[in-house]
Amino acid sequence: MSSRAIKIIITCDSKVEEDIETALANSGIRFTKEEMKIPVEAYCIYIPDAIWSLSIALHLLEAKKDVVKGTIELPDGRKYELTQEGRDQLKGLLVEAMSAKKETTAEFLWWTPFVPEIKEFLRTITSLIEWYPQASGEGKRIVTNRFLILIGLIVIGMGILTYFGKVSGDSFVFVIGALLGYIFAFLERFLGILTRD
Repeated sequence: MSSRAIKIIITCDSKVEEDIETALANSGIRFTKEEMKIPVEAYCIYIPDAIWSLSIALHLLEAKKDVVKGTIELPDGRKYELTQEGRDQLKGLLVEAMSAKKETTAEFLWWTPFVPEIKEFLRTITSLIEWYPQASGEGKRIVTNRFLILIGLIVIGMGILTYFGKVSGDSFVFVIGALLGYIFAFLERFLGILTRD
């Protein structure tokens, strides 16, 4: 049994021991039992280390004081004989334990071990939220610059061809008009600058 259990060693008739077990079970106390043969035949009952379980067990043993002998050993190693003096000492200990003010401890929440991971996850999300507009703006700037360079190269190329007479002036005007139309379509669709209401 765990070291945080109260150990009750009793010497009594098997019928009395069964009555004690039944009373403990009916009181809602979970216990374990083992039979001891050395040095004398006795029963060893382990109950939870709690004020209420000790109080119930003491009350039961007090009711059977004429037919039960033995000891109660607390988890800290203190032993009390099941004599009138030992029972009185245990009662005093119970009264003291019940009147002592317990320290309130913060309730353990299941998610507290994950707080560092949650903080890191939130930092990552925040950095992505800050990064996306910058990366998106940078991408749009690169596409716009390359688009303008391409348009400029087409206009310069058509201008040179028109200057040397390889392309007529009407073709040059047509290409410039088509490029202006494409520029407006580009501004509306890609950059979202021109929007219809």
